[in-house]
Amino acid sequence: MKTLTIISRKSHLAQIQAEAVGKRILKYFPKIEIKFIQKDTQGDIDLNTPLHKMPEIGVFTNDIRNELIQKNADLAVHSWKDLPVEMEDGTKISATIERADLRDILIFKKNSISKKNISIYTSSPRRKENLSSFLPKALPSQPNKVKFIDIRGNISTRIKKLIRSNADGLVMAKAALDRIIEDDSAKFLKEKKEFLNFFKELNWMVLPLSENPSAPAQGALAIETRSDDEEILKILNKINDEKVFKSVEKERKILKEYGGGCHQKIGVSHQIIEMGEVLNLKGETEEGLRLSENSFFPKTNFTDELISEIKSIYPKKPENSSFFDRENIEDSSNFLKEIINSGIYVSRSNALDSFNDIKESNTIWTSGIKTWLSLSSKGLWVNGTSDSLGEIESPPENIFKKIKWYKISHDAAPKSDKEIIPTYRLIKKELPKEIKNVSHFYWMSFSSFEYALEKYPEIKNRNHACGLGRTFEEINTVIPGKVYPYLKYQDWLEKINQAK
Repeated sequence: MKTLTIISRKSHLAQIQAEAVGKRILKYFPKIEIKFIQKDTQGDIDLNTPLHKMPEIGVFTNDIRNELIQKNADLAVHSWKDLPVEMEDGTKISATIERADLRDILIFKKNSISKKNISIYTSSPRRKENLSSFLPKALPSQPNKVKFIDIRGNISTRIKKLIRSNADGLVMAKAALDRIIEDDSAKFLKEKKEFLNFFKELNWMVLPLSENPSAPAQGALAIETRSDDEEILKILNKINDEKVFKSVEKERKILKEYGGGCHQKIGVSHQIIEMGEVLNLKGETEEGLRLSENSFFPKTNFTDELISEIKSIYPKKPENSSFFDRENIEDSSNFLKEIINSGIYVSRSNALDSFNDIKESNTIWTSGIKTWLSLSSKGLWVNGTSDSLGEIESPPENIFKKIKWYKISHDAAPKSDKEIIPTYRLIKKELPKEIKNVSHFYWMSFSSFEYALEKYPEIKNRNHACGLGRTFEEINTVIPGKVYPYLKYQDWLEKINQAK
């Protein structure tokens, strides 16, 4: 094959996505000439009808599919979430490349941060359903009312509408925003500069998958071909990301079980991480069934198969798990006040108990949802969370520039890739004597594990479990292969109770 024609929609984002696929093909087949063509679809032409009132199937894809069928193009590149869950005969999704961020992002006017009644642009029933309960807790103003307003248009158009309107915020796919920001092509340089200039007036918040799972396939690109085009299929086999393909197929299969389609109030996200798979499912079916699932499926080598012969467990309640008293380090307050234009990672909900003076120019990231809600209740704007997956699997990030990161923790915290700001020190308490007889432990921190092991070395060979983050990494270095990861304490406790 000398020339390969790739078709996409006409938008800036669609062209970026098509070119990303083209570059990947050229990496393996440098002698092929890539030709790009674009076409408006029904969804691009009709910008007045809300998406949830448009036909369920193919408003952004059917017109492009027809070009494939008529052999005016060799392959099509779509945002995979735009495709119907049931593909028609004649074409198929043959490949994908690496997936961008699955999550949604909230763009919010800075002068609206204190408002109690807010309005948010989005046309997604899924976002409306899941964010109506999350945003009143996650925003520092703790708003009484959240109103959602339908919006159409490309990313730049939607942001312009937000700036020029009385609305307060806009929700969109973070992948779309990232791809535009990362694009360095000359043809869209003017548009990109204008786009970035808007953000001087805006705050941003990356929305967690545990509370707001993505649309199935969000952030993934679908490469569509004619079903019988063997020459193209051989080329695409070289570039296909099998891990992403597996995740997207799983998400779409789950949505299909509940009826399928972008009109559904259902979010589902599937992630393959180092230790296993994470599934988030949330929303409401057309029959009114409420869905809520956050599950972790460990790889075989991380599966806890030793839950047996349970004599006693620790802790029986997570609030009683600490072996330490806390003492605030007052000098930290002065240091925190001076930090600007940086990232601040907050590892625990009480790490800022007496220190709330953080400059608005900083990006705040938390280890989990509990910590997020604790900070927002104190009036702090939180930009995002690792969602209990650990710092490595879900690193904090500033979407516009590289910044220095600090981590708020205690003075004996394990080493981190971030500079640690100790806001408190741990004061050892007398360990309960029954600890030495406990058969099954769930550790909330490495410090507690280390202290207990030092006092009672015999517990080393007992059953140990903890969350997915830094605590697991540290304990696993001491007892490799003998500590088991769980998404949360409640999951471990449920398994314990089932085994009794």
